[in-house]
Amino acid sequence: MRNRVLIETWGCQMNLHHSEGIAGVLERAGYCIVDSLDRADVVLFNTCTVRQKAEDKAISRIGAVAKMKADRPLLLGVGGCMPQVRGASLLDRLPEVDFLFGSGDIASLPRLIEASRSGRRVAHLPAPTGIETLPHRRAAGVRAAVTITEGCSSCCSYCVVPQARGPLRSRPPGAVIAEVERAVDQGFVEILLLGQNVDSYGVDRPEYGTFAALLERVAAAGPRRVRFTSSHPRDLSQEVIDAVAASPVLCNHLHLACQSGSDTMLATMNRGYTRAEFVDIVRRARIAVPGINVTTDLIVGHPGETEEDFLETLRLVEEVQFGAAFVAAYSPRPGTRSALLEDDVPAAEKSARLQRVLDRQREIAGAANARRIGETVEVLIEGPARGGGSCGLTDDHRMVVAAEPITPGRLVRVTIEAATPSALRGRAAMPVGVEG
Repeated sequence: MRNRVLIETWGCQMNLHHSEGIAGVLERAGYCIVDSLDRADVVLFNTCTVRQKAEDKAISRIGAVAKMKADRPLLLGVGGCMPQVRGASLLDRLPEVDFLFGSGDIASLPRLIEASRSGRRVAHLPAPTGIETLPHRRAAGVRAAVTITEGCSSCCSYCVVPQARGPLRSRPPGAVIAEVERAVDQGFVEILLLGQNVDSYGVDRPEYGTFAALLERVAAAGPRRVRFTSSHPRDLSQEVIDAVAASPVLCNHLHLACQSGSDTMLATMNRGYTRAEFVDIVRRARIAVPGINVTTDLIVGHPGETEEDFLETLRLVEEVQFGAAFVAAYSPRPGTRSALLEDDVPAAEKSARLQRVLDRQREIAGAANARRIGETVEVLIEGPARGGGSCGLTDDHRMVVAAEPITPGRLVRVTIEAATPSALRGRAAMPVGVEG
């Protein structure tokens, strides 16, 4: 056999879902998807380029796998955002790679694999346009991802997504609802709506309606839970907040990437809002949806960030009390406006600032979780927990570890007995057997 394919994925939820599409396309063409390098004839790397660290990890892994080509026939393909941005020159940088593919035209992958078998090194990197209809091979689990937008037209100064994924393209609402209904029929309990900026849904195609209207239609399509990510503070509407407040199906969680607490940095980043406007959005969300969990993304060490700018970010973390914060040290990305600026914050200072934010956020999350001890919360069980028991997420996106083994896909009530900054721990409120 020469048609066994292993797919390794880096990056965001969008990339993970894209890999499901890659797997579906290849299965339809007669390939077999495997989960072990030892069994693979073809290895595909679906890469991320949002930060240099993600690129470095992928290149290191590609190099390690490439060494195996000396011992057995093995085709290597590198795809996704990194080749889309870096271009065909990656073939020179990675001489053991047989072909490159980008973030679009996934339907061409079987042809690319066969072309590379003839000894040709191929780079197929068309500009991303439209949204491909892919036969997703969904991973087993309780949650089905459904794309509603691809690309982004916001053009934040540091962000490579417009180059990697193209401009904003919204998906027809009928196609979204049909996919949601299929996922529900297949037994998925939760739907995760995906887009680089879900709140911009319909901006490019006003006839599709607004994101708030789409949320209401998705909630009515039968899932027990609906989540969405990611939201942009500039585009999040009060109608979306009100939709979450009105529906028991829409989860009480808002991932709202702020990036900085400094108005100077927000302007430099071209984010389109001020610190005060961001805080007001959070205030309005918490009024409409008491207990809503607001999480965020933050960048430290962006060009021009002074100590005072950084302290403004720390003060924002203190003021807003995020449920979680994903913090990254700035790295220049090719083709972005920020990359034209002097990268003037030393690496050691970036690391120190990152650690200060993480330390404070960990304290905030730990205290917030400790206040949940004694509460009984509803948990969607996703699978076994490390060390025994089961784990899953609450409606407001908090990880819970239950002491009992419980069948994945069940919604159970768990009484919280202990807490850490990253998880709540407890026991099912009613007796639950190993069969769930």
